[in-house]
Amino acid sequence: MIDETFARRFAASWYAAWNAHDLDAMMAHYADAIQHSSPFIARYNNDPACAPLQGKAAVRTYFGRALERNPTLRFDPMHVAVGVETVLLVYRRMTGEVAAETFAFDGAGKVVKSVSHYDATT
Repeated sequence: MIDETFARRFAASWYAAWNAHDLDAMMAHYADAIQHSSPFIARYNNDPACAPLQGKAAVRTYFGRALERNPTLRFDPMHVAVGVETVLLVYRRMTGEVAAETFAFDGAGKVVKSVSHYDATT
């Protein structure tokens, strides 16, 4: 079971890695068998089906491409929510849009599934 302390530590580390554009630190949060889905997969991977990414190598390539295309990328934390096996982060992107991401963890505290959500009204 995930508790508030774990969730807040994860959030602080995750935001710090992304805001520093430190791809190695970003990937340290994820298990080898990570599955990641995001509406932006269609754009960054030229995949109209927007299929979830499977495995750390595929996710790393995708995140690296996102950083290259968005040199001013920044996430400003808004809220951390704790589930039984998940953490939900709500944040504001550098464009002002609100986004949310759900993370599911393995027993070692690594993310095995992440699902990104973006503001549909902007």
